[in-house]
Amino acid sequence: MWKWDRSMLPAGKLPLRFLFLIGFVIGLSAAYFGRRIWFQTTGILDEDMLYRMKYMTVDSRGLFLYVLCKRCRNFIVLIIMATTYLGLVFCGGITVKYGFSIGFFISTAIYRYGVKGLLLGIVGAFPQYLCYVPAILLLIRWCEDLHRSIYFYHNITGQGKKSLPGRLGKLALILMVLVFGCILECFVNPVLLKGFLQFF
Repeated sequence: MWKWDRSMLPAGKLPLRFLFLIGFVIGLSAAYFGRRIWFQTTGILDEDMLYRMKYMTVDSRGLFLYVLCKRCRNFIVLIIMATTYLGLVFCGGITVKYGFSIGFFISTAIYRYGVKGLLLGIVGAFPQYLCYVPAILLLIRWCEDLHRSIYFYHNITGQGKKSLPGRLGKLALILMVLVFGCILECFVNPVLLKGFLQFF
Protein backbone atom coordinates (compact mmCIF):
# COMPACT_ATOMS: atom_id res chain seq x y z
CA MET A 1 0.00 0.00 0.00
CA TRP A 2 1.19 3.50 -0.84
CA LYS A 3 2.43 5.41 2.20
CA TRP A 4 3.01 9.08 2.82
CA ASP A 5 6.71 9.90 3.04
CA ARG A 6 7.90 13.02 4.81
CA SER A 7 10.46 13.56 2.04
CA MET A 8 7.53 14.39 -0.23
CA LEU A 9 6.97 17.62 1.69
CA PRO A 10 9.06 20.68 0.84
CA ALA A 11 11.47 21.75 3.55
CA GLY A 12 10.75 25.03 5.29
CA LYS A 13 7.72 27.25 5.00
CA LEU A 14 5.85 27.85 1.77
CA PRO A 15 7.29 30.89 -0.08
CA LEU A 16 4.04 32.86 0.13
CA ARG A 17 5.54 36.11 -1.13
CA PHE A 18 6.99 34.40 -4.19
CA LEU A 19 3.75 32.53 -4.91
CA PHE A 20 1.74 35.73 -4.52
CA LEU A 21 4.12 37.55 -6.87
CA ILE A 22 3.71 34.80 -9.48
CA GLY A 23 -0.08 35.13 -9.32
CA PHE A 24 0.17 38.92 -9.39
CA VAL A 25 2.31 38.92 -12.54
CA ILE A 26 0.01 36.40 -14.24
CA GLY A 27 -2.99 38.57 -13.34
CA LEU A 28 -1.35 41.68 -14.78
CA SER A 29 -0.40 39.83 -17.95
CA ALA A 30 -3.84 38.24 -18.38
CA ALA A 31 -5.58 41.61 -18.08
CA TYR A 32 -3.14 43.37 -20.41
CA PHE A 33 -2.87 40.83 -23.22
CA GLY A 34 -6.51 39.77 -23.08
CA ARG A 35 -7.96 43.20 -22.42
CA ARG A 36 -10.00 43.36 -25.62
CA ILE A 37 -11.71 40.04 -24.97
CA TRP A 38 -12.20 40.60 -21.22
CA PHE A 39 -13.48 44.15 -21.48
CA GLN A 40 -15.84 43.54 -24.39
CA THR A 41 -17.42 40.38 -22.96
CA THR A 42 -17.53 41.08 -19.23
CA GLY A 43 -17.79 44.85 -18.78
CA ILE A 44 -15.43 44.77 -15.79
CA LEU A 45 -15.22 48.25 -14.24
CA ASP A 46 -16.81 49.88 -17.28
CA GLU A 47 -18.73 53.15 -17.03
CA ASP A 48 -22.12 51.42 -16.68
CA MET A 49 -20.83 49.36 -13.77
CA LEU A 50 -19.44 52.41 -12.00
CA TYR A 51 -22.67 54.33 -12.63
CA ARG A 52 -24.71 51.59 -10.94
CA MET A 53 -22.28 51.47 -8.03
CA LYS A 54 -22.42 55.24 -7.71
CA TYR A 55 -26.20 55.49 -7.36
CA MET A 56 -27.22 52.13 -5.93
CA THR A 57 -28.66 51.79 -2.44
CA VAL A 58 -26.65 49.33 -0.34
CA ASP A 59 -28.42 47.02 2.09
CA SER A 60 -25.50 46.74 4.48
CA ARG A 61 -27.09 44.06 6.66
CA GLY A 62 -27.98 41.85 3.72
CA LEU A 63 -24.54 42.44 2.19
CA PHE A 64 -22.93 41.54 5.51
CA LEU A 65 -24.69 38.19 5.68
CA TYR A 66 -23.71 37.41 2.10
CA VAL A 67 -20.06 38.43 2.56
CA LEU A 68 -19.80 36.67 5.92
CA CYS A 69 -21.14 33.40 4.50
CA LYS A 70 -18.76 33.65 1.54
CA ARG A 71 -15.69 34.36 3.69
CA CYS A 72 -16.57 31.67 6.22
CA ARG A 73 -17.13 29.13 3.46
CA ASN A 74 -13.66 29.82 2.07
CA PHE A 75 -12.31 29.74 5.63
CA ILE A 76 -13.77 26.27 6.26
CA VAL A 77 -12.77 24.87 2.86
CA LEU A 78 -9.14 25.89 3.39
CA ILE A 79 -9.05 24.24 6.81
CA ILE A 80 -10.62 21.03 5.49
CA MET A 81 -8.23 20.90 2.54
CA ALA A 82 -5.29 21.37 4.91
CA THR A 83 -6.08 17.99 6.46
CA THR A 84 -5.71 16.19 3.11
CA TYR A 85 -2.65 15.11 1.16
CA LEU A 86 -3.10 18.14 -1.09
CA GLY A 87 -3.05 20.61 1.80
CA LEU A 88 0.21 22.35 0.90
CA VAL A 89 -0.68 22.45 -2.79
CA PHE A 90 -4.03 24.04 -1.94
CA CYS A 91 -2.45 26.63 0.39
CA GLY A 92 0.03 27.56 -2.32
CA GLY A 93 -2.69 27.65 -4.96
CA ILE A 94 -4.85 29.97 -2.84
CA THR A 95 -1.89 32.34 -2.49
CA VAL A 96 -1.38 32.40 -6.27
CA LYS A 97 -5.12 32.96 -6.74
CA TYR A 98 -5.14 36.02 -4.49
CA GLY A 99 -2.13 37.42 -6.30
CA PHE A 100 -3.83 36.85 -9.65
CA SER A 101 -7.06 38.54 -8.53
CA ILE A 102 -5.29 41.65 -7.25
CA GLY A 103 -3.02 41.88 -10.29
CA PHE A 104 -5.93 41.48 -12.69
CA PHE A 105 -8.06 44.05 -10.89
CA ILE A 106 -5.30 46.66 -10.67
CA SER A 107 -4.31 46.20 -14.30
CA THR A 108 -7.94 46.50 -15.41
CA ALA A 109 -8.55 49.63 -13.34
CA ILE A 110 -5.39 51.36 -14.58
CA TYR A 111 -6.07 50.45 -18.20
CA ARG A 112 -9.57 51.91 -18.06
CA TYR A 113 -9.03 55.02 -15.93
CA GLY A 114 -5.30 55.57 -15.45
CA VAL A 115 -4.27 56.98 -12.08
CA LYS A 116 -7.92 57.35 -11.04
CA GLY A 117 -8.31 53.63 -11.65
CA LEU A 118 -5.44 52.88 -9.28
CA LEU A 119 -7.04 55.10 -6.64
CA LEU A 120 -10.35 53.34 -7.25
CA GLY A 121 -8.69 50.01 -6.52
CA ILE A 122 -7.20 51.36 -3.29
CA VAL A 123 -10.49 52.85 -2.09
CA GLY A 124 -12.35 49.67 -3.07
CA ALA A 125 -10.09 47.62 -0.83
CA PHE A 126 -10.06 50.03 2.12
CA PRO A 127 -10.38 49.57 5.06
CA GLN A 128 -11.40 45.88 5.04
CA TYR A 129 -8.15 44.60 3.58
CA LEU A 130 -6.32 45.93 6.61
CA CYS A 131 -8.02 42.97 8.30
CA TYR A 132 -8.25 40.55 5.39
CA VAL A 133 -4.55 40.51 4.49
CA PRO A 134 -3.19 39.56 7.93
CA ALA A 135 -6.12 37.16 8.50
CA ILE A 136 -5.51 35.35 5.21
CA LEU A 137 -1.75 35.16 5.76
CA LEU A 138 -2.19 33.83 9.29
CA LEU A 139 -4.83 31.35 8.16
CA ILE A 140 -2.64 29.97 5.37
CA ARG A 141 0.26 29.58 7.80
CA TRP A 142 -2.07 27.98 10.34
CA CYS A 143 -3.31 25.50 7.74
CA GLU A 144 0.23 24.78 6.57
CA ASP A 145 1.27 24.06 10.15
CA LEU A 146 -1.78 21.84 10.63
CA HIS A 147 -0.95 19.89 7.48
CA ARG A 148 2.66 19.37 8.51
CA SER A 149 1.63 18.30 12.01
CA ILE A 150 -0.58 15.59 10.51
CA TYR A 151 1.70 14.27 7.78
CA PHE A 152 5.17 15.28 8.82
CA TYR A 153 5.90 16.47 12.34
CA HIS A 154 4.30 13.54 14.11
CA ASN A 155 7.29 11.51 12.94
CA ILE A 156 9.82 13.94 14.39
CA THR A 157 10.35 14.14 18.14
CA GLY A 158 9.71 17.55 19.64
CA GLN A 159 8.22 19.23 16.57
CA GLY A 160 4.70 20.15 15.72
CA LYS A 161 3.33 19.26 19.16
CA LYS A 162 1.30 22.39 19.73
CA SER A 163 -1.62 22.01 22.09
CA LEU A 164 -5.11 21.80 20.69
CA PRO A 165 -6.38 24.75 22.81
CA GLY A 166 -3.49 26.84 21.48
CA ARG A 167 -4.31 25.96 17.88
CA LEU A 168 -8.02 26.64 18.33
CA GLY A 169 -7.34 29.90 20.16
CA LYS A 170 -5.23 31.18 17.28
CA LEU A 171 -7.86 30.05 14.79
CA ALA A 172 -10.58 31.84 16.77
CA LEU A 173 -8.49 35.05 16.71
CA ILE A 174 -8.07 34.77 12.94
CA LEU A 175 -11.82 34.28 12.55
CA MET A 176 -12.54 37.36 14.68
CA VAL A 177 -10.26 39.49 12.49
CA LEU A 178 -11.96 38.08 9.40
CA VAL A 179 -15.43 38.90 10.73
CA PHE A 180 -14.34 42.43 11.63
CA GLY A 181 -13.08 42.79 8.06
CA CYS A 182 -16.53 41.77 6.83
CA ILE A 183 -18.10 44.48 9.00
CA LEU A 184 -15.76 47.09 7.54
CA GLU A 185 -16.42 45.88 4.00
CA CYS A 186 -20.19 46.10 4.33
CA PHE A 187 -20.75 49.12 6.57
CA VAL A 188 -17.74 51.40 5.97
CA ASN A 189 -16.37 50.69 2.51
CA PRO A 190 -19.63 51.36 0.57
CA VAL A 191 -19.74 54.89 2.02
CA LEU A 192 -16.12 55.59 1.08
CA LEU A 193 -16.50 54.04 -2.36
CA LYS A 194 -19.66 55.95 -3.24
CA GLY A 195 -18.02 59.16 -2.10
CA PHE A 196 -14.98 58.53 -4.27
CA LEU A 197 -17.13 57.63 -7.30
CA GLN A 198 -18.48 61.18 -7.29
CA PHE A 199 -15.21 62.13 -9.00
CA PHE A 200 -15.97 59.81 -11.95
